[in-house]
Amino acid sequence: MIYRSALIIALAAIGTSAAHAAAWTQPKGSGQVIVTAVHTKSDKGFDNEGKTTDIADYEKSEAYALVEYGVTDDLTVMITPSFSDISIDGPGGDTSGLGYTEVGARYRLAHGDGAVLSVQGSARLHGKRRRDTLGQASATGSEFDARILGGTSFDLGGVPAFVDLQGGYRWRNGSSPNEFHLDTTLGLRPAEPLMILAQSFTTISDGAGEAGFAEYRYSNAYLSGVYDISKSWSVQAGGIFTIDGRNALRERGVLAGLWYRF
Repeated sequence: MIYRSALIIALAAIGTSAAHAAAWTQPKGSGQVIVTAVHTKSDKGFDNEGKTTDIADYEKSEAYALVEYGVTDDLTVMITPSFSDISIDGPGGDTSGLGYTEVGARYRLAHGDGAVLSVQGSARLHGKRRRDTLGQASATGSEFDARILGGTSFDLGGVPAFVDLQGGYRWRNGSSPNEFHLDTTLGLRPAEPLMILAQSFTTISDGAGEAGFAEYRYSNAYLSGVYDISKSWSVQAGGIFTIDGRNALRERGVLAGLWYRF
């Protein structure tokens, strides 16, 4: 089923991106491991008025390993360790090391006829700290994320499809402001081994933070394909770009992933 393979990659974030699963829970005793590598460059950014502006070149390389396991049909637990390397043209400012490690659970509230409604909570434990007034590049402390998720599978002109919607709020320690999140995924399976994912991830700061953190927002879009090598293994490849923003990076990049279902 399509929903067994649904994936939200949030490259959203608080400085570093994070991988999140879709609204569907894993069946009891089943799970998946998804390893994703992302590389982006930003030679432009968005100023306080949302206009494109020149900035010092940012370059980010990130890797995540999303591990999910169904404790029951309604309850899925997850852990997502990550690694991040960020460099900026000019002296100083480069950081490399363990990124956020996210630990959480998703609970299915209701389901039927291909649709599902879930809630999810997770703690995000910081690794290498980084203070940067641009939201996509800062990591100033541990965080807690709570969200509600909904999804439905359907037929789109004879093509199996699904939609996944997520709305959340993230509490952040340190001087960074809290954030609202809105994530959307459309999945299409035009052929049995191939799934196309079109995704958007929007982050909006809850006001300004402290010590120079201005209000910010950004919307990142992802377009990728997932190809099933076998019943258990799939590979993923795609591209990333920032649609618009305010006090944020304008990212362009690529992603690659390896999926294992068990």
